[in-house]
Amino acid sequence: MCHDDFNLKPSDGILKEHTFTWLGFVQYLHVTTSLPHHSKAPRVVLIHKQFAAATATDMLRLPKNYKLGNVIFGDYERDEVDCGLTSSQTKLGIKCQRAYIEIPVINISPHPEYTRFGVGNSLAIVKLLRPVKSHYMVPICLPSLSEREKKRKNKVVFMVDYINSAPRDFDLEKMAKKSLKLFTHKDCRRHRLRSKLGSEGVTHVLCSSGCGVRPGAPLVSHAADGPFHLIGIAAGGAPCTRRAMRKRLNKEPPLYIDVYPYVTWIVNFITGNILPRPYPDNFMLMEGGSSIGLRKDFLRTRREQKTGWRARTFVSGDYCFKSYKRMSRTAFFYSENFEVNANPPAKMNVDIKISAGIETTIVCAKLLMPNRFVEPKIDGVGGYNISVKFSSLWFPYSFYFSLGLHGINTTQKDMVKWISERKPGFW
Repeated sequence: MCHDDFNLKPSDGILKEHTFTWLGFVQYLHVTTSLPHHSKAPRVVLIHKQFAAATATDMLRLPKNYKLGNVIFGDYERDEVDCGLTSSQTKLGIKCQRAYIEIPVINISPHPEYTRFGVGNSLAIVKLLRPVKSHYMVPICLPSLSEREKKRKNKVVFMVDYINSAPRDFDLEKMAKKSLKLFTHKDCRRHRLRSKLGSEGVTHVLCSSGCGVRPGAPLVSHAADGPFHLIGIAAGGAPCTRRAMRKRLNKEPPLYIDVYPYVTWIVNFITGNILPRPYPDNFMLMEGGSSIGLRKDFLRTRREQKTGWRARTFVSGDYCFKSYKRMSRTAFFYSENFEVNANPPAKMNVDIKISAGIETTIVCAKLLMPNRFVEPKIDGVGGYNISVKFSSLWFPYSFYFSLGLHGINTTQKDMVKWISERKPGFW
C-alpha cells in the first residue's frame, strides 16, 4: 500500500496539513548537551510502514561531536481510532488535532556499493523501531519502469521539503512544494562535465532545475491515475544566490540519487525483514493478504472481488491489490468529484450506478471518503456495470467523496456472453 490519490493536486507553495505525511527528518544531537544541530537535519522518506529511505552519507557520516537522533514525522496524521474521535464528534465538525511522532532508529542499511565498493554516496534504508500505526500514514510509492520512461519525455516533477533547514517547533512546521524540470542520468552528467563537475560519488545520478536543495529531499512524480512515485532523493546542491536560479538549470544543478535502479534491492531487503522464511516462487506478498499465483484462465469474471481500505480510499477489485506494473496495463478512464453542502447538519444516502459499456471491463474502483466510519458497498467490479452504495453519517456543513475507475478491454469470451444484456442506458 502506498500513497495513491487521484484527487490530490496541490499547487506550488506552502502546503496544507496532511498533504504529504511520508516526509520526515532525522536530528543530529550533540553528544554532550543533546541539543539538535542548528542547521542540519537530513530528510527521510517513508517507503514502508517500518522503513524509510535516505542518503547513506548523511546517515553514517555524522558531524563531529554529534550522534544520530530519532526519526521525526512532523505532519503525522492520526486516524479516528488513534485520536479517540467518535462519530458524534465528527457530526460537530471536530477533527483530530495536529500531531508529530518520534520513532527511534534500530538499523541503518546502506546499499552494498557504498560499504563494499567505495562509492561516495548511495541509498540507505532506515529501519524504525516500530511501524507507524495510523491508517492515514501511507508511504510513498517506489518508481516503476513505465513512470520512469514517461519522465524522459514529460520532465515535470516536484520536490517536497520542510521550509526550515532544521525544524525545531514540530507543531508549527510547514512543508512546501516546488515544481522542477528533471534531467536524466545522461543529460545530467553531460551538463556537469561542461561545468567541470563530477557526480559527487553517486552511481545513478539525476539533476533538476532550481537550487538550494537539502540532502534527503524527495523528487516526486504524480501519475495520472493517482500514485505518487519517489523518483529521486537529493544528495545536495549549490545554494540559491539569486532569485532567478530557482527556475532554471544552473551551472551546478541539484544532484539526486536515482531510486529506480535500487527498487529490486529495496523490495528484497524489506521482504527479507518481513518474511524471513523461505517461500515458493509463486508466493506473492501483497497488501490484501498473501496468496498463491494462479493461471490467468482460472480467474472468472463477476466473482467476488477483494475489497479494503487505503488510508481514506475504499477500493474494490483484485486489480487494486496488484503491483503497479500490473495496474499500469489498465486504463484510468473515469474520475468524478462529488460535494454536498448542508446547513444545518444533514445525512445522505448515496446510490450511484455507472455503465462503462460491454467493450470495457471495470477491474478496480476507488472511492475516496472523508473518514472510515462508513463502509461503502461496491458491486459489479469484474463486469461493465457497477453500483456504489453507502449512507453517510451526520455531517456538519459539507460532505465530499470522489470516485475513480480502472478498466481493460473486454475479452472476446466475455463480449459474447454480455452482448445479450445490451439495453438503452447500459451499453
